[in-house]
Amino acid sequence: MTPRRLLLRILFLVSVLALLVLGGYLAWFQSWRAGQMLDLAARSEVVKLPAGEMEFAVRGSGAPVLIFHSAPGGYDQALALGGFLEEEGFQIIAPSRPGYLRTPLSTGPAPENQAEAVAQLLDYLEISQASVIGLGWGASAAIEFAKNFPDRASALVLVSAATSETPPAAGIPFPQALADQVGGDAASDWFLKNAARDPEKVLGTAFDLTSSGGPVERLAWIDSVLQEPSELERFQDLLSSLAPPSPREIGMENDLAQPLSSIRSLKTPTLLVQGASDKVVPAGSGDRSRFAPAEILTLPGQGHLVLLGRGAAEASRRVVDFLRLHPSAGTPDDSTDGK
Repeated sequence: MTPRRLLLRILFLVSVLALLVLGGYLAWFQSWRAGQMLDLAARSEVVKLPAGEMEFAVRGSGAPVLIFHSAPGGYDQALALGGFLEEEGFQIIAPSRPGYLRTPLSTGPAPENQAEAVAQLLDYLEISQASVIGLGWGASAAIEFAKNFPDRASALVLVSAATSETPPAAGIPFPQALADQVGGDAASDWFLKNAARDPEKVLGTAFDLTSSGGPVERLAWIDSVLQEPSELERFQDLLSSLAPPSPREIGMENDLAQPLSSIRSLKTPTLLVQGASDKVVPAGSGDRSRFAPAEILTLPGQGHLVLLGRGAAEASRRVVDFLRLHPSAGTPDDSTDGK
């Protein structure tokens, strides 16, 4: 056999091997992604509303609390960050906002459309009134719900909220920066496995993305999560609510294109929970007149992730106290899994 024919045969064999490896990887990836989507679908349901289809999950029993998740996210993110409320005897209502997971964007692109769709969801669940929580980029939809349906919102809590009073920092929008860290669908599997294998490293990345604090604050925040099993579990659940990213991309892009809502003219009792070292939506200069008459809880040493880490206990306690001070009149049934 001539050297040329030998080289061609080697190249052919290498090409075949590469195709086999690629085919195996694609088969694994499709299986992994399908499994992730099936798991997400198994823990939620979809209802057909006048506004369109909406995915949601209900957990717990007691006074209802409606949670608008941030970007990127979905109903699973609301459950991850709002789980402490179920433990305190509240019922969590967690919709996937339009463009996220199984809720199509056509159900309501603008925050006021999303508020209308969620009001229809409460009708479906036969809940007349609920406390409302807006997380990050979900704040605008929560604000519009309180403004447009004041009789249905007994209290409003905005956590690390992106509003016209607290606009995001300049540069690459945080939701996009977060999505870049997670990567595409295939990369997100590696991202989650790496987070489970080396949580300290991923916590450090999360701190760097979300906090303007220095090395001492960084170390203290990371240690506070690592040393408390429930906190570490919440962090892992939060990361899981970012993957796979493709069924969340349309919602994230839509959120970034929408104008931020203002808390001015709100009549609903409102609590703002923010971190003093929030790098994503800076707390500001301390001029509280723009937030009047809202109550403000600013947590020293905390960044954007105020419901995680060393300040989480105080933040959770204040949220629970505020919701109990302004109880809802909604009367959910005793089911823990929805209607």
